[in-house]
Amino acid sequence: MPAFKISNPLKALDLTSLDLRQLNLRGAVAPAAKVLRDSAYVVVGVGVIAAQRVNARRYDLQQRLNDVLPGVRNEAQATAQRVFDEAGDKVRSVLTRRKNIATSDSNA
Repeated sequence: MPAFKISNPLKALDLTSLDLRQLNLRGAVAPAAKVLRDSAYVVVGVGVIAAQRVNARRYDLQQRLNDVLPGVRNEAQATAQRVFDEAGDKVRSVLTRRKNIATSDSNA
């Protein structure tokens, strides 16, 4: 297999003589900083809008539940009362039959 030699072209680059103070980097950095700042404002704005939508949906759901819950509670109470009344009627009919059977047995 042949050997490959890879040389580093950056090895010969000498940056020690570069004076960054002489370069006008403000002109190059300012647009990037503006884009980053604008992006941050957009992200914060989207977050605020999302939070407001969540709160609005929570409020709507709470209002719907407040409208529905009293009806559900009343229906549950009516059903419980109906079951209680039917059970009481059945118990009374069973007791009446037992009483009638006991009375007829004692008369015989």
